[in-house]
Amino acid sequence: MKKPNLKLPQGGSKRALHSGLYASVLAAVALVVVILLNLVIRALPTKYTQYDISTTSLFTLSETTENLLHELNADVTAYYLAESGQEDDNITRLLDRYAGESSHFSWQQRDPVLYPTFAQQYDGASTGSVVLVSGDNSDVLSYNDMYELDLESYYSTGSANYSFQAENAITSGIAKVTRETSYQLYELTGHGEAALSSDFTDTLNNAGVTTAELNLTTAGSIPADAAAVLINAPGADLTDAETTILTDYVANGGKLFVATDFTTDTPNLDTLLAACGMARQPGLLIETDTDHYPYGYPQTYLLPTLASNEITAGVSQNMMVYTPIAQGITTDEDSEFSFTDLLTTGDAAYSMENYATAETAQKADTDPEGTFAVAVAAENVTTGARVVWVNCPNLLLSNINQAVSGGNAQFLGSVVNWMNGEQTTAVISAKSMSAASLSVPTSAALPLGVLFTLVLPIICLIAGAVVCVVRRRR
Repeated sequence: MKKPNLKLPQGGSKRALHSGLYASVLAAVALVVVILLNLVIRALPTKYTQYDISTTSLFTLSETTENLLHELNADVTAYYLAESGQEDDNITRLLDRYAGESSHFSWQQRDPVLYPTFAQQYDGASTGSVVLVSGDNSDVLSYNDMYELDLESYYSTGSANYSFQAENAITSGIAKVTRETSYQLYELTGHGEAALSSDFTDTLNNAGVTTAELNLTTAGSIPADAAAVLINAPGADLTDAETTILTDYVANGGKLFVATDFTTDTPNLDTLLAACGMARQPGLLIETDTDHYPYGYPQTYLLPTLASNEITAGVSQNMMVYTPIAQGITTDEDSEFSFTDLLTTGDAAYSMENYATAETAQKADTDPEGTFAVAVAAENVTTGARVVWVNCPNLLLSNINQAVSGGNAQFLGSVVNWMNGEQTTAVISAKSMSAASLSVPTSAALPLGVLFTLVLPIICLIAGAVVCVVRRRR
């Protein structure tokens, strides 16, 4: 009996071989594509691959930080000191966002167990710290610099509410380690001036500006290291000697920031400002546009329009500057100085000239009307002198600044940086760590309970049964 031939046809064998090779090549190509796609996605900045869905946008960088990172021209490395598996996700995700915005910024983790001597290189560094290094410069950010406890809430409610202020700490630290020059701002004293509060000094420190008091009567001159001089709403006039010193200082290219109280008679200070081409607009400014004063407050509590230019570039978008009780400023176009209005009223404001005796805010027929400058910058390109005058005594008060979430402090910092020719780094607001709890009204609780515990499960069971019956009938 002849045995059957069990060999496959030659053509079928070739087709099977070709099909197998094709499938293998296709699988290899698909694997390569997946790997390449994964590498491309991993190379993308985290802001494109990880969405910030936190209620307070914990990981979304502010415009101030983005501008700083985009203009960064020195390499900065952040070392995060944390044990493996014990990292703070908030901090690592934020550092990823920084690294994604600039090729000059990178970060590495340093496990104190694996690198026991690393923290000893930097004063104050410990577990939980972030150390910023650029060249020979370094700055240590402690855990408490990145998380702030609301003590007022703790003592009043007994619960501790934390805010996340790591962005402000890291951005300020980057500016500090990459800054090549520091500046000294002298606050004039001896005339009842108010000292700057921490609201303002923190903003200045972020910009590399330190403050110190200066009494010209005892000092006799302006220190050589003065980057600028601040005259903050003096309650008395300058002496003749002080006026001469400050006039010479400006004439030789000095930088001066002046806030004045128009209810105080200061002829010598007015003479100094007149030499810069600026004078007082008689009267008290009254706003008629509701967008230019706070709801429920007098029309003299101005929220002026902030100009958009290089001088005010350090003020965050949509921030306001608050100037309650102010007077207008006029300029002399024949002066050697050029002028830029920084803060202006609405176009229907008026200056009440008889405010001292007026019983109401009603406009008189003789009161000038229109747009008035509340703050003016004067610059002499020949000498390099830069003078900014704000005709409001309340500009640099802490409670006024807090009423506009730090807008006045950002304005001061931006102006001082313009005087120094530096980029502004404003204080970035902390972000609350307390998420609002979801509350369900009692009237909706029962229907929602029935929906999720009975209706939806029954619908799922019926749908499953229908699918099974349909499949069996096929």
